[in-house]
Amino acid sequence: MSVKLGAAYMPESTDFSVFSEHAQKIELCLFSEDEKTETRIPLNKAEKGIWSVTVPDIKVGQKYGYRAYGEYSPEKGLFFNPHKLAVDPYCLDVSQEITDWENDYLCGDNDLDSAPYMPKSLVVEQNSAKDDELYPFLHRKPQILWGQNSILETHVRNYTLQNFNLPETERGKLRGLANPWMLDYFEELGVNNIELMPITPTCPWRHLQKAKGQIDNWGYNPYCHFAVNPRYGTHEDLKYLINALHSRGIKITLDVVFNHTGEYDTQGFYNRALSYKLLDSPNYYLPNGDDKSNYANFTGCRNNFNLNAKGGQKILHDFLNYANGIGVDGLRFDLGGDNALNQYAQFQDNGGFMEELRYARKALDMDVIVEPWSAMGGNYSGRFAGQIDEVKEWSDARRKTVAEFFSSHGGKQGDVATQIAGSALVNPQSHESAVIGTGRSHDGFSLVGAFEHYKDTRPNGEEGRDGSPDNYRKSSDKKELYQRAISNAAFDILSKGVPFMRAGDERGYSSPNNNPYCIDDESVWIDWKELSPENKNLFINIKRLNAFRQNHPVFNSLKLFTGEKVEENNAKDIAWMRPDAQEMEEQDWHTPYAKTIAYVLNGKSQKSGNDDDFMVMISGDDYYTVDYRLPLPPSGGQWKLIFDSSRQGFVKDTKEYQNGDSYALKPFSYVILSHKNEVNKEYQMQKKQLPYAKKGLNQRDN
Repeated sequence: MSVKLGAAYMPESTDFSVFSEHAQKIELCLFSEDEKTETRIPLNKAEKGIWSVTVPDIKVGQKYGYRAYGEYSPEKGLFFNPHKLAVDPYCLDVSQEITDWENDYLCGDNDLDSAPYMPKSLVVEQNSAKDDELYPFLHRKPQILWGQNSILETHVRNYTLQNFNLPETERGKLRGLANPWMLDYFEELGVNNIELMPITPTCPWRHLQKAKGQIDNWGYNPYCHFAVNPRYGTHEDLKYLINALHSRGIKITLDVVFNHTGEYDTQGFYNRALSYKLLDSPNYYLPNGDDKSNYANFTGCRNNFNLNAKGGQKILHDFLNYANGIGVDGLRFDLGGDNALNQYAQFQDNGGFMEELRYARKALDMDVIVEPWSAMGGNYSGRFAGQIDEVKEWSDARRKTVAEFFSSHGGKQGDVATQIAGSALVNPQSHESAVIGTGRSHDGFSLVGAFEHYKDTRPNGEEGRDGSPDNYRKSSDKKELYQRAISNAAFDILSKGVPFMRAGDERGYSSPNNNPYCIDDESVWIDWKELSPENKNLFINIKRLNAFRQNHPVFNSLKLFTGEKVEENNAKDIAWMRPDAQEMEEQDWHTPYAKTIAYVLNGKSQKSGNDDDFMVMISGDDYYTVDYRLPLPPSGGQWKLIFDSSRQGFVKDTKEYQNGDSYALKPFSYVILSHKNEVNKEYQMQKKQLPYAKKGLNQRDN
């Protein structure tokens, strides 16, 4: 299919095109501004299932939708119903949100007209010449090495709604994130990649939510994939944000959901008819094995979007071109494991999803991040990064490992070391880490909350059954609580892989609800009042750690450590140390009571530019101070202290520590010592340049 689908606006006329192999007739429905008048225009069917019509004198903002006629035959997987108005899958804006998902008019198997209750697609002008004039940085994508990315995952509304430094009209909106105040804040914090939780139109769906007046606040229930949710703004606002971020050298990544939609089931209470189901269900949804009357449900959301079918794969393919065309730097695929399954729950190495990931990487040079598991339990870690160059994967192991370690669980040294060094298990064919270091993310406790609260998701209305069971709270005073949080943050930022932070963690956000997907109140809105002393210290530590990591290739390189000696100084690239300054041996890794770990990094191991030598010590102990004797730095000389979290952040300490001196590692603290080496000047020059990609990467239309 090479025809461009959607509404292609021109001043004289607009071309409307939609795909359906199985429809018998499709009508374009044009609505007046007040939606009281509906004009229906038949579309013409051409080859390859494309239906289209050209309509003169259409204005930008025109409201429209489609009605598709055909069989309603569940046994054939067909659910056509012209009484239901379908949103255009390719529209870029919609007129309103769906607030009453349970409305019988939206049910797919009755003859009630859904149009009065449905969002209308809106005609949007797409003009590249205007874009170049209005948004000069839109296509100037910052070129940041993967290891030098620092990702901030944020919810558009939750993050800025209470930020009174912003104009009221921008709070909770895309333009709020683009405000110069926020851009300054991102730069101060040291993040250079803003990952937006889903911004597409979404819908609530559970009767428990309706009874409580709740919504799908997180946005993981899409019913179309191109449009911007009107609660956050418009397609134009998205371009405005991308341009603003790029102007500061900051990337933007979109969290996208292609594993299921909010249309849910084929029958009964959960049968909603909003878009794809009405237009051509077999081309958009996986059947349940050989049973075409029901959808596969590996996602746990009552359907699986079908990226192996022509319609489903084209939606993803065209979305990749669209996102790249407006300057989006990368995509994070929710439940990517489900995207790669066929109707029998078999992983497809060469299926539609994998083909499009290869296209995104090779043809478009977009960043690709995958959540590599299925909602129903399958974990496909390594299947994506191991086959497609530069694809990165979320790791669910880091969050559990780190939380247990900083909850004073003994015997975790091996697990902790694996996370620090960057697990090769994610991509055994590569010599680089493919891990996105998701120590904390939206679907779990926050940085402080992990140690402050026991899980309580009862406000969601599911009797506490939902949410991750990661309870790591221990009786502790505020000082200890924040000490653990700071050390956790340091662990995440300085370990191998791409650092990833949940928005609000830097400000001490904390809630007992570790899965507030349907909540939209002060319990999830980030507090922008003046920081408390504890939260100010947390913020300062995180921003300094981010800056520290950016300046040192031994930390920001994704090259995996090997434990082998480096030719320049005949010392190992990484050496794991006991408190007596001797290297750990096999039996030391199995000490059940051990709650600390230390290692030495050889700065000469970095081929991209020599770095300093470092010794890092981490304590997960809640009581004992451990004295570590210091070994000789890999390149000789003395150690100097640059960071001790028990001393309230980075410190100025002129003392030189000699070989054999001791350093006291306090409970729940993180210490970094360094030995200065001559650093490669070429590497430093590269860092000072402001790198952007050139506009005009390869694209294809079919």
